[in-house]
Amino acid sequence: MAIFTRVYGDAQGVNNVDSGKTAGNIICTGLTKAPVCFKVIPNCLNARDLRSELGTGGAVETILRAMTVDGTVVMYHVADDANGNLSVMMEATGANATVMQTRLQALGNVGSVGNVWLNGVLHPTTVTTSQGFQLI
Repeated sequence: MAIFTRVYGDAQGVNNVDSGKTAGNIICTGLTKAPVCFKVIPNCLNARDLRSELGTGGAVETILRAMTVDGTVVMYHVADDANGNLSVMMEATGANATVMQTRLQALGNVGSVGNVWLNGVLHPTTVTTSQGFQLI
């Protein structure tokens, strides 16, 4: 059997178009801009369960529409539990977590099935961001 020295195929040369390094960033070869991940935790004092809000006009659609003002939603994940966390990966976004948080809080109650308040006084909606993507 012949033995070949592999010249191509390592991850060192795989970069996003606008990113100069590989480690610490999300590498997505199908996108033209480096993606950014947001975690949205809606304020719902009684129930934050977003599983019943996946339909047309539901809280998830309303939140995603508000977020697309500043970029393209590449993928999102609704937690399969009562905590109601929504993870969103966006490409070419011009907004940071503070901008997204302010925009979402201005929406008020976005629930179509139940109350999903985004502007609560005691427990306002929080948005965090990450340049990385890690499953644990």
